[in-house]
Amino acid sequence: MANQETELNQVKLLLIGDRKTISIFTDTYGQFMYNVCYKILQSTPDAEEATQDSVLKVLKNLHSFDIKSSLKAWCYTIAYRTAIDYKRRTRSTVELKDDSYFVSDKQADVIVEEDDRKKNVSKMIQSLDEESRTIVTIFYLEERNIKEVMKITGLTESNIKIKLFRARKHMAEFAYKKTLHLHN
Repeated sequence: MANQETELNQVKLLLIGDRKTISIFTDTYGQFMYNVCYKILQSTPDAEEATQDSVLKVLKNLHSFDIKSSLKAWCYTIAYRTAIDYKRRTRSTVELKDDSYFVSDKQADVIVEEDDRKKNVSKMIQSLDEESRTIVTIFYLEERNIKEVMKITGLTESNIKIKLFRARKHMAEFAYKKTLHLHN
């Protein structure tokens, strides 16, 4: 509870533009957000730029932060999405130099199926609330253990396990409804 009160006070001070709190926030959360960005971008300059964007987004959108959630989880989500967006924007096109880049019809079908599967998983994850989406992303996609998820989110082990269980159930129901919709 004390951790939530500390976060709440920090958010209040950030909202009024307290320079000392902004500096402390940037130092502590900035490094955390840099680590998230670097894992995705694998480039120091790109991760630094994405981190700066992430910190600015957090500060600019702090008024929309749900105080019932974890600030660290919210920052993680913003850094993660910013890094993914940055990676998409900066992805360079591959020049075709020889025929080895061309794929057969069967390979193309597999690629399309895999792409569809990724899109469906992404839609299922997006259907979750922000906190659950963050926990699922950290636990399954980032392949972190429960203890690491606890550190990132500030939630208890039992709370995380419950949220993961509910998220899996929600995603299964989402997939089932989508399957029914496709067959009707």
